[in-house]
Amino acid sequence: MKTFQIEKTYNAPISLVWQAITDRTMMKEWYFDFDEAFKPEPGAVFEWTAGDTKDKQWLHRGKMLEIIPGEKLVHTWEYPGYSGSSTLSWNLSKLDDATTKVTLVHEFTIPFDSTVQELKKENFEMGWNHIINISLTEYLDKIQK
Repeated sequence: MKTFQIEKTYNAPISLVWQAITDRTMMKEWYFDFDEAFKPEPGAVFEWTAGDTKDKQWLHRGKMLEIIPGEKLVHTWEYPGYSGSSTLSWNLSKLDDATTKVTLVHEFTIPFDSTVQELKKENFEMGWNHIINISLTEYLDKIQK
């Protein structure tokens, strides 16, 4: 698998979904706690740590590649000190005023070291399924109440 793709339809307007995937304060509540360098601007380089709190916290680094406000956010996804690189694309489509489809594509441009258990592709699949289907869904539902 070179690319992982997942689609989800949310009962939320596209402007709110866009804000949820680009506003650091909102993202911290359902996704990751990005550093202050996270800006939806091409060329911005940012970092975050994530992992099992009982075990290792992984340093991640990303660089914004493409931004189409309200439609598309593309950035790299790497682990400094480990081989491999990938690109993450968030694609938003307005289905109607209150419904948005998100297509997330994680493309493994240079495979991560498969001898490192945490960097295996099935871990990404499991993580993205939880983030897209549970975390973001629950967050959007909560902030619209």
